[in-house]
Amino acid sequence: MANIKEMTVEEAKAFLRRVMGPARRVIEGQEREHLMTVLTLIQPTSDSNNQRYWTDVYHHAGKEYHHTTGDDIDQLEEILPDDI
Repeated sequence: MANIKEMTVEEAKAFLRRVMGPARRVIEGQEREHLMTVLTLIQPTSDSNNQRYWTDVYHHAGKEYHHTTGDDIDQLEEILPDDI
């Protein structure tokens, strides 16, 4: 891997994506209420459980959503495309 100072913008973005994961947007308020209604009508495409947190992954209308619940968390996130 190149020195961080020698990376192009594209290489730096790819590096950050590998380290931090995809960009996400937390969905709140009325938008969350509406989207949760829709997501309860479809099956998750996958799920994970690490005994403290449960994450259901949904694909709807060409977008990916992660709903994470567990110890004091109930969060809905949209996974943003790489080009944002």
